[in-house]
Amino acid sequence: MSIWSAILMAIAVIVTAFAVYAVYSARRREDGARLAAERSEMIKNEFVAMVSHELRTPLTSIAGFASMLIEDWQSLPPEEVSEFLAIVNTQSEHLSELVEDILVIPRIETGRLPLEPEDVDLSELAHRLNGFTFPPGMGKEASVAIPGGVLVRADRRRVQQVLRNLLENAKKFGGDQILIEGAFLGDHYMVVVSDNGSGVPDEEVGRIFQQFEQIADGNTSIGSGTGLGLPVARELAKAMGGDVWYERRFPMGSRFCYTIPVAPPQVPMSEESGQPTHQTEKVPGGE
Repeated sequence: MSIWSAILMAIAVIVTAFAVYAVYSARRREDGARLAAERSEMIKNEFVAMVSHELRTPLTSIAGFASMLIEDWQSLPPEEVSEFLAIVNTQSEHLSELVEDILVIPRIETGRLPLEPEDVDLSELAHRLNGFTFPPGMGKEASVAIPGGVLVRADRRRVQQVLRNLLENAKKFGGDQILIEGAFLGDHYMVVVSDNGSGVPDEEVGRIFQQFEQIADGNTSIGSGTGLGLPVARELAKAMGGDVWYERRFPMGSRFCYTIPVAPPQVPMSEESGQPTHQTEKVPGGE
């Protein structure tokens, strides 16, 4: 065999090896894409099924009590009518919150979520949400330890949505005692929602802020829900200049921390001119 024949054979072997490797790589990519597509389809189907279930609950209540009021409102006692209307109103708000959680992340990712920053009194907001989420007699106690006068600069509606999701998370998965407290952290205020439950297993900590992970694995023992509460809370917090993260509570339980930018100090206004007042220092020896 001549040297040229050996060179050509070596080149042919190399080309063949590259071709085999290219085919092998392409098949692996196809298999990976197929598995990813199958997983995506599974997540979508389970998500649609879970959302349908979550939406059906308030819709059933609204339809049932509305139908009862239409048929019998004249014969029902006034206090019972008021009670039914309150239930319809509460379930309508719950339905609106579920829809908002579903829509908010795509809006953030596409830059289409409008934010209207204003000064928000955290103590007032936390007390109000606490009363809605943990009414008397439900078997879980929640207390608020945020002092009055703490003002943050953020979108009130979105701050409420973040806190609501954190409280709902504690209500579903936490223990029977929940505490809402806070502290200043530099130019942010940190709200901590803690509970005395079993906490998040170490192997699950990295997944709790991922969308749909709760339902994607079919783990029915975790609890009901769309699997969007914590991801929505984190994305909204980041959109407003803050963050949400998890910490283990000692000796047991969970701590979900939420930071929000503190409102800038208000400049006193002059009563006569309506303009900001400026303090001037007296020069020694001056008039």
